[in-house]
Amino acid sequence: MKKFLKKYIYIVLTLLFLFLIFKNNSAFKKCILEGTILFFESVFPSLFPMFIINDLLINYNFFSLFNQLFGRPLKKIFHTSSAANYCLIMSLFSGTPTNGYIVTNLVKEKKINVQDASLILSYAFFLNPLFLYNMLFSIFRNTNTALKIIGINYGINFLIAFFLRKHTYTEQPLQKENEPKNFTTTIKESINRSFSTLLMILGTIIFYFIICEGINSFLSSPLLNCITNGLLEATGGLSKLTTLNINCKLKEMLANLFISFGGLSIHTQIKSIIAEENITYKHLLKGRLLSTCLSTLLLYIIR
Repeated sequence: MKKFLKKYIYIVLTLLFLFLIFKNNSAFKKCILEGTILFFESVFPSLFPMFIINDLLINYNFFSLFNQLFGRPLKKIFHTSSAANYCLIMSLFSGTPTNGYIVTNLVKEKKINVQDASLILSYAFFLNPLFLYNMLFSIFRNTNTALKIIGINYGINFLIAFFLRKHTYTEQPLQKENEPKNFTTTIKESINRSFSTLLMILGTIIFYFIICEGINSFLSSPLLNCITNGLLEATGGLSKLTTLNINCKLKEMLANLFISFGGLSIHTQIKSIIAEENITYKHLLKGRLLSTCLSTLLLYIIR
């Protein structure tokens, strides 16, 4: 009965959106173009270089060098494996959904197991720092506010990693380093793999922009419109905050909510990437819910 109802709910919702697309064709065309422009102006320039860089670093065994330089102090603080530390630091600079791409590649290269990879995703979750700063500065026109929100979100993720110290990570046995592939071959394979992932990300962004546009047809309140958009697609919600005339503290809380949770669009992107190696999604969701609660509480306390 449950499957039967679920099936027909999907059919009804799909037909409803089909009706709305025909009814407001120009609005949906506009939102598809906005999603595409957002991808090529912000997402593609941020992610594509990081995908290539990560593949090159793994090919030339940077993982081993990183472990020698930073493995011991990070392992002492977080009790994590070398692979978990590598993923945490790389995700910090590259953002999401690159974290899913990195974890999946580490599982594929047998440098980490599926269970640990699932757990790492609960805290190795950072929106691209440069993109995030520019977006927050455009909303608040204040460097301190932008840095405060970024600092709280990043700090909470490290705090979650620290709380998970009791988990026993599996340190994979050291293997003889593979001979690096030819540079041209590495670049070719990386580009093919990256474009496949980026095409999926583009499709996901446009899909959620369409859903947001459909929901907006039923919402007359700009505030509800912004919240709904932010929970579905974080970037869209942050963009709407720039024009929303509300209390500054509430605006900070909403910006933090969208950033910390990440939006269902990013969740879907990561889930699609990690499905390749059967990595569990539930730890990512639990981590985002915990991070959202803790960061909201901390932001409310800090004036």
